[in-house]
Amino acid sequence: MKVSVITPCYNAARFLPDCVASVRHALAGREYEHIVADGGSTDATLDFLRSQPDVDWRSGRDQGMYDALNQAAARATGEVIIHLNTDEQLNRVGVNAALDLLERDQLDAVLGPTVMVNGRGVFLQLFKQVITPRLIDAYWHMPVQTCSFIYRRALWERYPYDASYRLIADHLWVRRQLELGAKLGVVREPIGIFAWHGDNLSSTEGKTSTEDARAGVTIPRAQLQRAKRIYRLRKLLAGGYWASPVSYEIIRNGKLEQSQITRPRLKIRGNPRDLTG
Repeated sequence: MKVSVITPCYNAARFLPDCVASVRHALAGREYEHIVADGGSTDATLDFLRSQPDVDWRSGRDQGMYDALNQAAARATGEVIIHLNTDEQLNRVGVNAALDLLERDQLDAVLGPTVMVNGRGVFLQLFKQVITPRLIDAYWHMPVQTCSFIYRRALWERYPYDASYRLIADHLWVRRQLELGAKLGVVREPIGIFAWHGDNLSSTEGKTSTEDARAGVTIPRAQLQRAKRIYRLRKLLAGGYWASPVSYEIIRNGKLEQSQITRPRLKIRGNPRDLTG
């Protein structure tokens, strides 16, 4: 089962080397490709990409992140896709557990927890996603982190990302896949590592964007509130609110590090952007 990692990219010289090294480490021993869709970077990004013979990259103008993702997915030759941004990484144990489950149970997608770090790779929080969301859950919030969501390419083929959006197309995409009956599974090990920093789209464009994934939702508020309570109860019963030890691998400045957090924070008080670095 070949894996295609697709990475939208623009002026990412700060993070891209560790991202690429992470993919290389996490998927070692598997058949995979790493496809980078660069939007015309003007920093040292292209110099780095030219030095990586095992990365399939192209550079040119695009219409934003989701257009870049569609371009990369169109070039993908793998049966399975992982959307990994340049400032994100993969955790080897979680990725392989997810791929094994996807293949064994013939699922459409697998999700799992996400480790959140600051811009220097220091642990901030564990987004402990340990249950599969129902369709209604996608109407009141984004139920997955994209770096921890591994899916079959067939899902993208039947419904690509809507590139008319700048920030919320991934939420709308997940919702649509659930509407179309995507069969999901979940693993307990962290799959992706997400970095909070001042250059995140959510930290820049997100502050002024008027895009709203819940616009047009016609489900009554009382029904959504009930769904939220059920979701939280299911997560509680699955241990999603227990701060159990977590282990993961991360690459910082080109070096592989083993990290173990005995009692990880599951929720940061205040805004995570205030803790970035």
